[in-house]
Amino acid sequence: MFNPQEDNIAVFMTTLRVRKPFDFGNHLDPYIVVIATDKKDNAIRMNASHFAFPGAKVYQQIITPDNALLLYGPENPGKFLTLSIMLLDSDADIQDAGKQLEEVINTSATAANVIARLTANPTAMVATALAEEVLRGIANIMQQNKDDPIMFVHDSWLQGLTPPYGINQYKLHASDSAEISLRVSPIMKQSQQNVVTIAHIEVDK
Repeated sequence: MFNPQEDNIAVFMTTLRVRKPFDFGNHLDPYIVVIATDKKDNAIRMNASHFAFPGAKVYQQIITPDNALLLYGPENPGKFLTLSIMLLDSDADIQDAGKQLEEVINTSATAANVIARLTANPTAMVATALAEEVLRGIANIMQQNKDDPIMFVHDSWLQGLTPPYGINQYKLHASDSAEISLRVSPIMKQSQQNVVTIAHIEVDK
């Protein structure tokens, strides 16, 4: 039985597909920026990450359930978890875009004074609004490289839901430009302990 007070969850992106070209031909260099915010033990945690998928094509299944991308966890998010995702297509060298992103994310988050504002009003709605503000700031800077924003996705999962955090459920976010599916998987401590025990059995002499 999943215990939302103690057990962990992991959020995966199970599908990613761009539905139209943003340059000449079918060639794409998409990347995503992900901002995850949760409230664990009355403390707000916000983390940003990014992933690149160079050499993709329009309508290609860039991510499938067989190669799902871990976006969050395994962690216990506490009262809530929000994910804000921005999908862009890089017009410059995608590795250079990744390096610049590190600086831009830190600058945008600091300028927005996000954590202080979240601490004053620590709700999923405020977390989503502030994450969107940061992503819009990042998008404006990255557009100077002629990188094209393709899609924004904002989603949240609550501990008090039935089932908690919507575990084992898929959410599809789709537009004319792209589609993204997210899945929340339960990672129960008992199953983690079993894995550790098996590992010890394998290595003990």
